[in-house]
Amino acid sequence: MFQRPFSRWKQTPNALEVSEARFKRFMKEMETYEKRLVFERTLDAFLDLYSDWKKHHGQEVKLRLVMLAFELHRLNPEFQCELFFQDEPLGAQSAGAAVPPEAC
Repeated sequence: MFQRPFSRWKQTPNALEVSEARFKRFMKEMETYEKRLVFERTLDAFLDLYSDWKKHHGQEVKLRLVMLAFELHRLNPEFQCELFFQDEPLGAQSAGAAVPPEAC
């Protein structure tokens, strides 16, 4: 009767292989969690900064908003945001009025 060699049979993984597979899965889940956490923190910072810009309309804040929008897109390519800042008319500056940007 013909018998196949044992080396061709599919063997069950040993405890070390199972541990390595679990560790790799854990590390992948941890990496996904870290990426999501960084994105959420950056998004919170972006929204806080946007709120600040709506109150004060500072040029420095506007630049930081654009930089955070780029960072958010880098972290998650599905994130899309178009910021359009309109310059304030000269008469509006003295009256304290400002034109808000359209955001995301």
